[in-house]
Amino acid sequence: MSESLMKAWEVIAQLPVGGWAVIGGLLAALLAALIAALVSLLNTRSTLNVQRLANARSVSTFIADKRQKWIDDLRDDTSRYLSLSLETAEAWKQLYRRCGNEHDEHFHHSPQEVLKTCDSLRINFLRENAARDSEHHQIYMRIILRLNTEEISHQHLMTELVELRTYMGDLAKAAVIDFYSNQELLDSIAATLSFAAEHTKIILKEEWQRLKREVADPDRLMHQILSTNTSEAPASGRLLRKPATGVASSLSQETQFPSKA
Repeated sequence: MSESLMKAWEVIAQLPVGGWAVIGGLLAALLAALIAALVSLLNTRSTLNVQRLANARSVSTFIADKRQKWIDDLRDDTSRYLSLSLETAEAWKQLYRRCGNEHDEHFHHSPQEVLKTCDSLRINFLRENAARDSEHHQIYMRIILRLNTEEISHQHLMTELVELRTYMGDLAKAAVIDFYSNQELLDSIAATLSFAAEHTKIILKEEWQRLKREVADPDRLMHQILSTNTSEAPASGRLLRKPATGVASSLSQETQFPSKA
C-alpha cells in the first residue's frame, strides 16, 4: 500500500506546473459541487420542514374549527334539551293540578263525570305537547349520536339524558292512571336536570382543553392522526347508572331533601 502511494506521489511530483493547476481546478470544482449539493440538501430539508409545519397547522386549524362547532352544538342542544325537559315537566304538573282540582271541587258529581273531564284534559294536553315531545326526542338523538361511549363524562351525560327521556314517559303514564301526586317523580327530574348540566360543563371544559392543546402543538396532532389504526374497532361503551335521587325540586317549593353524593 505504501509503495503504491509512493509511486503515485512520484508521478504527481513529475507533473509540470500546468498539471498542478488542472488538478487544483478539478479539486476546487469538486469542492464547489459538494458545497452546492450540501446547500441544496439543507434548503430542501428546510423547505420540507416548513411545508410539513404548514400542513400540520392547516390540519390543526381545520380540526379546531370542527371541534369548536362540536362544542357549540353540544352546548346549544343540551341547553335546549334540559330546558324543554323542565318545560314539559312543569306543563304536566299544571295538568295534574287541574285534574286534582276537578276531583276536589266536583266530588259531589259522578266519579265517571270527573274521570271523563280529566281524560279530556289529558287528551287535549297530549295534542298540545306532541310538537314539544317530538323536538325533545330529536334533540336527544342528536346529542346521543354526538357523544363518545368510551369517555366517562360522556357516559354520565348519556345516563342522565336517557333518564330524562324515560321520566317524560313516566309523567304521561301517571296521568293515564289518574295519579296526580307526583312530587317524588318531579324531584327526580329536577335532580337529573342538575346532574346533566354539571356533566355537560365537564365535557365542554374537557373539549376546550383538548382544542387548545391541538392548536398549540400541531405536530403532535398530526402524529396522532397518522398513527391512528383505522382497522381498530371501537370498544363497546357502557352506561353508568347513578343512585336514587334525593335533592330539592326546582319544580316546586316543597321541603328540600339531602343531595346525593
